[in-house]
Amino acid sequence: MKCKSCEGIGMIKCDACSGEGVDYGISKCSKCSGEGEYTCSTCEGKGKVGFFAWLKSS
Repeated sequence: MKCKSCEGIGMIKCDACSGEGVDYGISKCSKCSGEGEYTCSTCEGKGKVGFFAWLKSS
């Protein structure tokens, strides 16, 4: 099943840095290590989850 959290992409936009890789304009965002995105923990970056995991995330 497609992972709803990341819409099947496997990556999630980092809200702390608005996707720019910089946190509050002064330092690299530690949550995403500066890339602006981080791996979706629900699907572990695959973009898909098993049926039961998908049900839990609904």
